[in-house]
Amino acid sequence: MNLTSFISKFITISAAILFVFTVNHFSQTAQAEKTGSVAAFVTDKDAEDAGLVRKRSVQSETVKIVYPVKPTAVEVLDYEKLAFSLINQKRAENNLPPLAWSDELARLARLHSENMVKFNFFSHKGADGKMVDDRADSLGITRWTAMGENIAYNRGYKNPIETAVEKWMLSPLHRQNILDGRWKDAALGIAVTNDGTYYFTQVFIKRK
Repeated sequence: MNLTSFISKFITISAAILFVFTVNHFSQTAQAEKTGSVAAFVTDKDAEDAGLVRKRSVQSETVKIVYPVKPTAVEVLDYEKLAFSLINQKRAENNLPPLAWSDELARLARLHSENMVKFNFFSHKGADGKMVDDRADSLGITRWTAMGENIAYNRGYKNPIETAVEKWMLSPLHRQNILDGRWKDAALGIAVTNDGTYYFTQVFIKRK
C-alpha cells in the first residue's frame, strides 16, 4: 500500500469515526435536553399547581422560590395589618391623614375575601349577588354616607402583600380609593386558598 492510499484510507476511517461520535453525542445531548426540559416543566408545573413554587423576575431571569403555601390564621391577621400600614404609608406620601382601623369593616372585608376563596370567583359582586353596601347592611353596618371597596388577588409572588398594594397604586380607580380624603375608617381582609392564592378586600367608609 503506497503512502497516498494509506493517508486516504486513514482520513476516511477517521472521518467515519468522528461522524459516528458526533451523531451519538448529539443524540445523547438532545435526549438529555428533551428529558430535562420535560422533567423540569412537569416538576415546576406540579409544584406551581401545589403552591410550592412561585416566580419573580430579577434582571430578566426567572427565579423560583419555595415558600409555605398556607399561612396560619395568626399570620393572615399580621398580613392584614401589614397591608393596612402600607396603605397608610401611601397616604402619608401624598400628604393625607392615616386611616383608622375598623374591626367591623375588617369583618366585612374578610367575609368577601373568604367567599371569593370558597366559591372560586373574583368580583365585587358576591356569589349571592350582593355588593359591598348590601354586605354591610347584612352585618348591621348602616350609619355611613359613602363606602368604597378595593379587591385584588395574586399567586406566586415572594411578597404578595406588597404586590397587592403596588398593583392597587398602579390602577387609577384603586389608587383613587386609597387616596380619597373622605375616608376616615377602613380595614382589610385577606383569605388564602390551599394553593397559595391570596384574595384581598379593602373597605373604606365615611360615617354619618
